[in-house]
Amino acid sequence: MERIHILFVQHKLVCGGAEQALFDLIGLLDKNRFEAKVFVQNPGGEWEQKFRDAGIALVYDYSCRQPTWNPMKKLGNLSKKVRTRKAYQSGGAGLLEVCLPHWADIVVSYNVWYHEELVFAKNAKTVKYIHGDPGTNPDYRNEAENHRELLSRFDRIVCVSRSAWNAFRQISGLTQGVELHYNPMNSENVRRLANEEADLPDSDLPYICAVGRLSAEKAFERLIVIHKRLLDRGIAHRLVIVGDGLDGDFLRRLIRAMGLEDTVVMAGYQPNPYPYMKHSRFLVSSSYTEGLPVISMEALCLGVPMVAPIDSVGEVFGGETCGLITENSNAALEDAIARMLTDEKLYQQMKQGAQRRSAFFDGTRMVREIEDLFTELAES
Repeated sequence: MERIHILFVQHKLVCGGAEQALFDLIGLLDKNRFEAKVFVQNPGGEWEQKFRDAGIALVYDYSCRQPTWNPMKKLGNLSKKVRTRKAYQSGGAGLLEVCLPHWADIVVSYNVWYHEELVFAKNAKTVKYIHGDPGTNPDYRNEAENHRELLSRFDRIVCVSRSAWNAFRQISGLTQGVELHYNPMNSENVRRLANEEADLPDSDLPYICAVGRLSAEKAFERLIVIHKRLLDRGIAHRLVIVGDGLDGDFLRRLIRAMGLEDTVVMAGYQPNPYPYMKHSRFLVSSSYTEGLPVISMEALCLGVPMVAPIDSVGEVFGGETCGLITENSNAALEDAIARMLTDEKLYQQMKQGAQRRSAFFDGTRMVREIEDLFTELAES
């Protein structure tokens, strides 16, 4: 049986939830049935080596033009360069015919920021991933409202949360071929890595943990302000923030200005954030908007409760009491964090619920429905 060739198109391989989800998805695919490559639009992301180390093939728009002294090959490279430029002038149309002619059975627009016409390669089926919630994220709302013609050309559209699925269908008006599939995660790997040491100061105070890219939509600024307000209320705890990004320097200045150097740990980028999560009393997502944060599934996989102002996080609770889902406001988030720090009976209920729910996160089981989607498409 020939393997199905799947090309995932990704803007850039940086440290982020969508990138981790892509890494896990490719790692979990049955290698006897599927061969996957990643076409990277913007080279130079810090996670490119992580993908290479895992044996995942990366392709760039210059991959087909290798340096050579052979005059015929040089001429071929020049031709490919001209065709590549022409493809970009046409929104990316025809680019894969230059870089990977006739290779892909399925092209997945996984996290494409521009030149999305490239995914419509000749004789290949197409899948579009929607990682954000168009109901709360203006970028995804704009795409759903104003790019309906392009979206309608995909054979399948995959939304990663029920909230995103409902909002996308309502805003875009598209329903045919729009499916809901939670991102599969490598649960075995998460649990194994969580047993390593976390570089945290010894403390008798409980840690709460937040993990993610340090950018505006993740709202770490308001989490730091909430942390200070809780300390002022006499609710002693420490906050550890794992991640890096454009807002890093601003957040560190804010911490110094508020006199929080002794209670906030800026752990920076960590290739393995799971020991920090496991060491914490609970995890907090403070984001203004999310599709379904991968970190919420990873926390529950470790039996760690969640506090989040994101409805989609509650979807993965599966009826268990795994944490608190709040309104997306500073006051509601502060109240929920305070309750989880001060109400021991409530916290133990949430902890036990998270531990029960952890069994749900089985990567081998979760990836099967994605494999079925790819198989159905390839055979249709």
